[in-house]
Amino acid sequence: MTKKQNMAKTHESLETISVYTQDPPVNQFKFLFLETTLLKRIVQLGWPVILGMFTQSAINTVDLLMIGRLDDKIAVPGSAAVMSSLIILWAYGGFLSAISVGTQAISARRFSEGQYSLAGQVLSNSIFVSIIASFFITLLAIYSVEPIMFLLSKDETVIKMSIEYSQIRLLGLPSMALMASFKSFYDAMGRVKIHMCMAILMNIINICFNYFFIFGTSIFGFVIEPMGVNGAAWGSVISSYAGLLFMIGWSLRKSDRLKFSVFTIKNINLTISFAVAKLSVWSGLATVVLMSGVGLFNYIVSSIDKENNLASINGSASSIITHIMMLVFMSALAFGTSTATLVSQSIGAKKIYLAQRYAWQCVILAIYSTLIFGTLVFIFPNFILSLFLPADLDNSQLKDLVIAQAIPSLKLTALFLSPAAAAGLVLTQALYGAGETKFIMMVEFILHFFCLVPLAWFLAIHLNLGLIGCWLSAVIYGALLFLATAYKFYQGSWKSLEL
Repeated sequence: MTKKQNMAKTHESLETISVYTQDPPVNQFKFLFLETTLLKRIVQLGWPVILGMFTQSAINTVDLLMIGRLDDKIAVPGSAAVMSSLIILWAYGGFLSAISVGTQAISARRFSEGQYSLAGQVLSNSIFVSIIASFFITLLAIYSVEPIMFLLSKDETVIKMSIEYSQIRLLGLPSMALMASFKSFYDAMGRVKIHMCMAILMNIINICFNYFFIFGTSIFGFVIEPMGVNGAAWGSVISSYAGLLFMIGWSLRKSDRLKFSVFTIKNINLTISFAVAKLSVWSGLATVVLMSGVGLFNYIVSSIDKENNLASINGSASSIITHIMMLVFMSALAFGTSTATLVSQSIGAKKIYLAQRYAWQCVILAIYSTLIFGTLVFIFPNFILSLFLPADLDNSQLKDLVIAQAIPSLKLTALFLSPAAAAGLVLTQALYGAGETKFIMMVEFILHFFCLVPLAWFLAIHLNLGLIGCWLSAVIYGALLFLATAYKFYQGSWKSLEL
């Protein structure tokens, strides 16, 4: 099959040739309305990504749910400790996992051009970069945990638990980086169900090991002592490496080895490695900025508890709200991932206008979905919150206080933060797919350090609004993120970028 025939076949799989050969319509805002054909393709790629990301993110949720069923003296500070630890994990792990941005953007274009071996070469160099980067970043992360934790919290119990939990979880950073390389490559091909299956496997393994390690058990005469919060960390690390083995095993299948020739040493090319790293590093820095802002945000929440002698009530409440909102953000990132694939493939197929329409359609879909979710959360806040800190346990008075403190902020974020932030995240991923990574980093830096953090302090501490003041600043941040990314995408400078 010739290169031209390969390109035609790829274009047909994208449903671009048969449906969208016409010039852009006179009404340039047509893409603001739902289009069945485009939505079908978005949902086709999006639902496995959503399920996969939900399932993978459930690893952290499972940690919280199981820790929440320990004794009150461990459960409440333990929940706050997990949240503080996840900030470090997401900062370092997010920086490493940003390799997915460059990998997906470049390999999707090579794939849409019918250059399958070159697409495979992108993955080869992505793996190469991930191995080197994860070695040094993991060492740095483990040694930096203790000083960072003293910046994130003022509660000594939370700090101690956070340090121990984090140092274990950070052992999984290499697997996170390498999985990001494999996942983004297959996402770029449109083969999104691979990661979905891997995530389901990881979660099953995590649930089993979490239960054994947190609460302890006896299997065939072998006794596993209960490890409490640290047991959750070990379960997550084991499941992470199991997921990596699954992805490696899949890529070693004969059909993929022949088509993409990934595991060939001659594929290593410093020019390609640099191109992947250059696109990815801005996304990685944006993640570090994001998690630094979140860390300072949590420090302000912790300060509210310290000043009012409230133990970890606000910290635990904020942690729960964050995890509930993560369901929204993961959905947006999932649709954003499919949009990034469609945008990048459409650009590679020379269908710029189609790339625009895919992005705006996904924005509309994200807004509608999050409005429904937000309405349900607004109506049933007690039920949802009780899933994380169940009220039916013995000695649950402190947990009731956490739930009562969380309700007003949860309602605010459910109705206002979720749709704005979801739309902004979708457009962020669309811009990543087009190669606009530096712009996103600059926007995140400005919004976190000149909006979210100072505004949270001003509203929560200076005006004494407490926790709801913090989350009001998050709502404003989400709205500004949406406006900035929407303007950049509409302005269209991304159309001329060469990858």
